[in-house]
Amino acid sequence: MADIALNHQNIDEAADALQQASNGMHDSMMECLQAVRAASAELSGQMQSAATEFFTALQTSDARMTDDISQGVQVLREMHGLLRDADIAGAQGFH
Repeated sequence: MADIALNHQNIDEAADALQQASNGMHDSMMECLQAVRAASAELSGQMQSAATEFFTALQTSDARMTDDISQGVQVLREMHGLLRDADIAGAQGFH
């Protein structure tokens, strides 16, 4: 019987890449938020209020995005664990 090798390490690689992309997006958003905050300090009246609302919207969106991506990474890692466990259980059936 031929050896069968299942390779699903790319799931972990995808999870790592997703986390890395998330970190990069978050860092970029932090730079954007700093710029909005600095610009807001130079504004007054309705413009300052609008900048503050924009800042809050960006901050909220960043938090949601970061949380959603973290959950996605967790699901990928969980899926990899399930596949690995299934491989082990399946291999035991061939002994």
